[in-house]
Amino acid sequence: MKLILNKDIQKLGRKGDIVDVTKGYARNYLIPKNLAIVATDSNISIAKKMQEKRQEAIEESKELAESIKLALADSHLVLPQTSTDEGTLYAAVGVLEIVDVIEKFSGFRLEQKQIVAENQVKEIGLHNIKIQLSDDVDFEVILEVIPESG
Repeated sequence: MKLILNKDIQKLGRKGDIVDVTKGYARNYLIPKNLAIVATDSNISIAKKMQEKRQEAIEESKELAESIKLALADSHLVLPQTSTDEGTLYAAVGVLEIVDVIEKFSGFRLEQKQIVAENQVKEIGLHNIKIQLSDDVDFEVILEVIPESG
């Protein structure tokens, strides 16, 4: 049975996609929960418009991601933290702190999920932080953790 999705459904498709599912899945789950509508000729034209809007939004977000990448790529961010005499931090640098430093540096507020921290930052020094803005736009910035004076 051909349906047009009203919402993104994991492992099935995105909003506006035309999908082919079993009749039971359509009648018992997707249509009653208003997750999909039957694919008629008029509904298909609406679905095509939805896909065009989604494509425009993807292009727009891709352009924004590229501009953020140009502004931040190979940046050197400095973050003062309290530490021991040996250079170990009292508290690890969290993703939220990295987001705040990037916002102060560039004015762009990133989401926490866009910061890919493979290892926690627990020492004074230089650390490479990977930022993934979308599936195809990612880059690294250098985070320098320095001892806090005072």
